[in-house]
Amino acid sequence: MRIRRLYTFFTVSALLAAAGLARAGCASGGITFASQSDVDVANCTFVNGDVVISATAPGNITFNDLKRINGSLIVQGCGDATCSRISGISSTNLTTINGRLQVSSVPSLKTITLPGLQRVDHDLLLQELPELNWVNMTGLKRAGSLKLYSAPKLITAQIGVKGASFDPNIGLKNITGNLTGSADAVVELRNVGLRDLDGILDFWSARRLLIDSLPNLNVQMIKFLNVDEMRVVGNDNLTLRFWESNLNEPNSPGPVINRLVVSNIRSLSPCLQPVVHEFLAFNNSAMEYLYFNFDQLNHIEIRNNPRLKKLVSWAPLNRFWRDIYIHDNPLLSLKRFPGPREPGDNVSETYCRDIAKLRRDQWAWFPNTFDNLVIAADIDNSFFNETFTNLWLNTTSPSETKPKVVDRFEVNSTNKTFDCSALDILRTQKGAFPGRYSCQGQTLPAGIAVPSLEGSMRMALGAAFMAAVLLY
Repeated sequence: MRIRRLYTFFTVSALLAAAGLARAGCASGGITFASQSDVDVANCTFVNGDVVISATAPGNITFNDLKRINGSLIVQGCGDATCSRISGISSTNLTTINGRLQVSSVPSLKTITLPGLQRVDHDLLLQELPELNWVNMTGLKRAGSLKLYSAPKLITAQIGVKGASFDPNIGLKNITGNLTGSADAVVELRNVGLRDLDGILDFWSARRLLIDSLPNLNVQMIKFLNVDEMRVVGNDNLTLRFWESNLNEPNSPGPVINRLVVSNIRSLSPCLQPVVHEFLAFNNSAMEYLYFNFDQLNHIEIRNNPRLKKLVSWAPLNRFWRDIYIHDNPLLSLKRFPGPREPGDNVSETYCRDIAKLRRDQWAWFPNTFDNLVIAADIDNSFFNETFTNLWLNTTSPSETKPKVVDRFEVNSTNKTFDCSALDILRTQKGAFPGRYSCQGQTLPAGIAVPSLEGSMRMALGAAFMAAVLLY
């Protein structure tokens, strides 16, 4: 009798253990759920493979027991409202997806609720979701990339933590690219109804950030740390605001942008000074006043902005400038002091009234060595003469650094009073423009500059160095 009881006990224990192992590991190689009952029967905590949810699964699919997917989580798309029946997916305990999270072409899907999800090692892709109106991924800290396309009803989304935190364990800090290296570390948002991108733009670094056609995004603060290219196509009513690093607080959010390209925006706030190396503004049909305040800026291109009237750099030190291209802005007037502000010229007073009171709108040429300077606009004589030419013609010290354009200097002004004579002297007598030169369509031969004290010293030091090498 005792032996029978022991046999029964061990048999039941073995069955329970086997069931537990099956529950914990689920199907090797992946699993497909076609209904909530499939999820309940499988009762998975870990799946060693892909988890696929059919778009024909009815209602909301909840998988609270599932904690980790060693593969991808995919909601199958069908692209047809008649075949799509799923209304939402949710899990409170899923923390890790070692592959990608892909929800694509699911017309019926309205909600994605994954507040415990912390990492997606490959792409996080949500696209072609016309009814999606809610996303909760507040715990997300890491993704290979984040791509959100064509979700016009998604007005509010909680992705990462709202605001900016210095803590590496808080918020969506890491956009890593795929672990295999086959995908870029990118954040792309296109044709989405979001009113703000707080939480999404809290990352430390990415290769590319794209914000394109977000009709409800009217003001956005940029607080991420590093991005190689940031490209924004606005809704003609978008104002971009930028944070800057705080020298007293290490690792404080201060954007470093290698290339910033903006189109269809209304304005930039110049209140704070992020690092931007290349700045391009074109096809901004609603922009009338452009103030920019970028540190370490070396390439500027402002073109094809049909309503642009005023252009001002607030940067206190623009010594990094190398290339300037300003053309095809039919209403643009360039003066050293642009004059009093019009009623609509209020972006700085709106966002930084105290700073605006201390700044005077002006354009000053610093003694850079430029590569290219190509400008066509309604240019007043003061734009060049009060700083650029005066540094050459009204100073006597040969050692004083003066502005110079090495490769191409081309200026065309629609202002009938614009006078090229001072610039022509810099071309023919001072050697300020040794490369291609054109002022009001006229070219002149380049003159030879008198060697500066700085240049003579460099030549002397170079000769001394070569002599020392030969003697050695």
